[in-house]
Amino acid sequence: MLGSVIKYVGLEEGELYQSFIGHVGYVAKHSRHQTTGEMHVAVEWFEPYPVHCGRSTSRSHFGMKRFEILSSPPSEEKKDV
Repeated sequence: MLGSVIKYVGLEEGELYQSFIGHVGYVAKHSRHQTTGEMHVAVEWFEPYPVHCGRSTSRSHFGMKRFEILSSPPSEEKKDV
């Protein structure tokens, strides 16, 4: 999973972060949520994402269920064979 290219697609219902939809980055860190067991990722955006007051962010943290995996690093692809 580390290094996978991912695209923010949001949740099917009740998505709070509509403006992130379509933004692409890569997985910089991942872990399971302590109580829910859900996979969470730190994503490094390829283009810094504009946020409040003209500032931008290059890293965000979200549940993996909000993303589509576009590609995995070669070492991850070999594990699937």
